[in-house]
Amino acid sequence: MANLDFILQGLSPTDDHFSSIHNVFSLPGVTTGIVASAFMNAAGANIISEIVAPIAEHVKVFIGVRNDVTTVQAIQMLVSKNIYPILVDTATQAFIFHPKVYMAKNAEYARLLVGSANATTGGLIKNIEAGIYAELDMHNHDDKDVADKLINSFEELSLSFPENVFLISPETDLNAFVAQGILIDQNNTQYRTRMRASGAIRTDVRMRMRLRTRFIPEMNRTARQHTGLVPIQGSSTEIIAIRNERLLWKSRGLTRRDLNIPTAQGTNPTGSMLLKKGDTTQDIDSRSYFREIVFARENWTRDTAPDTAHMERCFCNFRIIIKGVDYGIYRLQLSHNSRTDTRAYEQHNSMTQIHWGTDVKPLIAHDDLLDCILTLYAPEEDSNIYTLIFGDDE
Repeated sequence: MANLDFILQGLSPTDDHFSSIHNVFSLPGVTTGIVASAFMNAAGANIISEIVAPIAEHVKVFIGVRNDVTTVQAIQMLVSKNIYPILVDTATQAFIFHPKVYMAKNAEYARLLVGSANATTGGLIKNIEAGIYAELDMHNHDDKDVADKLINSFEELSLSFPENVFLISPETDLNAFVAQGILIDQNNTQYRTRMRASGAIRTDVRMRMRLRTRFIPEMNRTARQHTGLVPIQGSSTEIIAIRNERLLWKSRGLTRRDLNIPTAQGTNPTGSMLLKKGDTTQDIDSRSYFREIVFARENWTRDTAPDTAHMERCFCNFRIIIKGVDYGIYRLQLSHNSRTDTRAYEQHNSMTQIHWGTDVKPLIAHDDLLDCILTLYAPEEDSNIYTLIFGDDE
């Protein structure tokens, strides 16, 4: 039967996760080991590598990324010790890989630590962290089931999401992961802030993990307003926190038509997206909302050609943020059909669209953004730059 102990780190200088992890991996004759940490920095990687390196061939190290904490230096530290971690990239910041598990097993016994401690110095030594340390007997049916389920669960994670759960090798281009915002460079002055893309080409087009999770009804607008802040899945160094009143619009799940992805061979995308009613929490009339409210103060001009005299157009500056990476500011055209005698108008269809142009279209015309959410935020005070965030609902 399992021998259990509870740890509340911070009450004793010796009763911490650092010493417990040492106990876990000091098990003689380890045949299988698991390290799973949501976050890891270089200092934490140094601790883990010293403990695990002697048995690295038997231990799988799972690390969460795209979380603004896990650093490229951590991965480099592990690789330098011949420990090749498995990165877990959900390809979204709406949910992340968040376990903290340390386990070692041989034929007779297993030792296990599960709790709140990440593989950082804060998690293993400094923070107030809680955990359960267990010693399992592999001759006991229940104990063995726990150990087997733990190992099999991480194996299933890898098999179910091979594009998102992947092994690092000595040849892996870690600098590309930094550029994509998947890893953070802790030597950079922007450490712990959103990464800025160095160019207009998107190299990060990994599909979001599709987990099988329970559905929780969306918080209604009234409840959100009590929170004061809207959680942003793409805040940048310029956008630290955006208040509710700056949230102008939120789409439903983006489609191929919205993203200008051809639906079939030979199909020509339109180059634009209709600004429609959006998600069900927004009570707007999309026929007039964008022209008369959102962009009412912009410099709209009417076409002079008789056939298109009903069309109004303007140009606005937009900051484009995609899955947490800031791609900079682009000047995009908006067009609005002012006719009120059309079937589209009578059916309450949108009359305003945004034109992606030749610069933004290559950034968004990728399958990994299908079903993602697009949010539009008003400029900050004394600014004329709107913000478009391609990400996931909060």
